[in-house]
This record gives sequence, structure tokens and C-alpha cells, in this order.
Amino acid sequence: MSYQDNQNPLEYRRLLKLAKEYREQGYSVTINPSPEKLPTVLADCSLDLIAVNDKKVVAAKVRTRQNLSCNGSEDLRRISRSVQQLPGWEFELVVTNSRTKAS
Repeated sequence: MSYQDNQNPLEYRRLLKLAKEYREQGYSVTINPSPEKLPTVLADCSLDLIAVNDKKVVAAKVRTRQNLSCNGSEDLRRISRSVQQLPGWEFELVVTNSRTKAS
């Protein structure tokens, strides 16, 4: 498992929790899949997690509310459109927030 440079610690902790949740549901999980492990249509998409079972594949991106817009909502739309092209695949955007308020 690698930690992507552009991912903050809160996003990374939520990603690990998401991976655990999918594994508990019987999925095979890859965190931060390399472009070579993705279908061609997704090779230029930065995904945080791929979860695979015998019925579907979930491609997920984890963001904090603060990073939701600063990292580009167009990027998320592009990923979503690319995933929709693949039968049996779905895109999941997971938004996480700090439990303490920023001052």
C-alpha cells in the first residue's frame, strides 16, 4: 500500500477504513492502483481504491470537503464518466471531514 503525495492524512485514514469495509464484504481491494492495473479508459484517472467481487467493481476516490473543490470537480466528473463506460463498474466518491472545527 502506498501513500499518494497529494492525499492528506485524513483522506488516507478514511481510505484505509474504506478498504477494510470492502474486504469485510468479500471484495478484493487494491489501494492506489497503478495505471497498468486499470482498464485503458481509466489509465489516466487517479483512483484511490478498486474493490472487486464476482458481481461488480467499485472505483473509489476519497476527498475531504476542503479538497473537494480545490482538487477540481471536473476531474471527478471525468473519472465518473470514464467508469460509466465500463459494464459492471461503479464510481464511489467518499467525502470525509475532520471531527474538529477548523479555526
